[in-house]
Amino acid sequence: MKKKIYHPITAEENVLNIAKEWFESERKGNSRSRDKTQTLLKNFLLETADGTFTLLSSEGINGSETMHTFHGALYEAQEKFFGPANLQGKEEISILDICSGLGYNTAAVLEGLKEVRTKIKIDMVEISLETLAVTMLLPSPLKSHKIVQQVIEEKLINEGYLVFEGEKMEIPSNLEVKIHCKDARDFIKGIKNHDHKLYDAVFLDPFSPGKTPELYSQEFFQLLSGLIKKNGLILTYTSAAPVRSALIKAGFQIGEGPSLGRRGGTIASPSISMISKPLSMDDERMIALSDAGIPFRDPGLNSSAEEIFERRALERKTARGYYKLASTVKTPVYLNREIKNHSLKRRVLEHLEQLGIMGLDSSITRYLVCPQFSECICHCGQGKTRGSRDRIKDMSNRLNENINW
Repeated sequence: MKKKIYHPITAEENVLNIAKEWFESERKGNSRSRDKTQTLLKNFLLETADGTFTLLSSEGINGSETMHTFHGALYEAQEKFFGPANLQGKEEISILDICSGLGYNTAAVLEGLKEVRTKIKIDMVEISLETLAVTMLLPSPLKSHKIVQQVIEEKLINEGYLVFEGEKMEIPSNLEVKIHCKDARDFIKGIKNHDHKLYDAVFLDPFSPGKTPELYSQEFFQLLSGLIKKNGLILTYTSAAPVRSALIKAGFQIGEGPSLGRRGGTIASPSISMISKPLSMDDERMIALSDAGIPFRDPGLNSSAEEIFERRALERKTARGYYKLASTVKTPVYLNREIKNHSLKRRVLEHLEQLGIMGLDSSITRYLVCPQFSECICHCGQGKTRGSRDRIKDMSNRLNENINW
């Protein structure tokens, strides 16, 4: 069976409209509007295996797609973010939760650390007021998620979007959660000192790079690099080549993240000691040698998604066949390997010839991928390069050298 590719889903538009109507109704003085909104919301909720609720989406067939895995919204947050972040045992923890959505990533931290008195500071960044409002109304079996709901309610009431309080939850004295309802780029730019290492972990959970490239750009990661502690981590579910390339160009070491039955996400850190699993050999090659590895660019940190896509498409077109191999048939994957399919081999060889590379097992092809091998395969004398980032950079540099020959 062909493995299904995971694409994050946006919240159902009708759900966001329900939240907007709730705001308007409360501001007009209707103290019962919360109850009505919760009733309407039930039509869009799905209970997952761990007892948490997620939203259905109209983007799926017959509205069957959800924003979280059927294993559970909290389970997914624990596996993708809290667990790999290695936060246990610290006296103080500071986290940046980008695109906090329904609040489960922050709730996973509170749940995982509820038995300790660690001082916890979390900045939740979510651009959608309506999503924050929906989060408040989700049925929740967990005190940790109810705390998140309480913080959101205080935010929306203080800013005049809502009027009436719901059930009050006591916020633990060791916890400080701040809600920032704005574009994550504006939030990062607004931090005064980008040389002050603030965060132990960044949970990067926007919609897919195909929808929100602005939060996966090289420039965005460069700003984040000034805010992450030496042993801090960026964690994201995506394994997209332009995202990984942007992280590398911003100075991060990168590795494979947990998969949750899907292809693994990405873990990035300033320190290679924090990367336990490197990228696969094939992924390293595609990033280093093909146009797939050209990152998203947002020079002024103010471009629209369309502008970013157009900028990258133009750069890929310029690069393909001139200083990068075409990614169409994953040409880099076949270097120094045998191809039995004659049609595929012909296409791969055509792509290589565009850059003046003759043959799959030539001295040049061995030279390009040599950094991936524990012992030199091309007579350059170099052993395996340490870490995916350095191997990718080394292979990319070797390709540039070859083009200049």
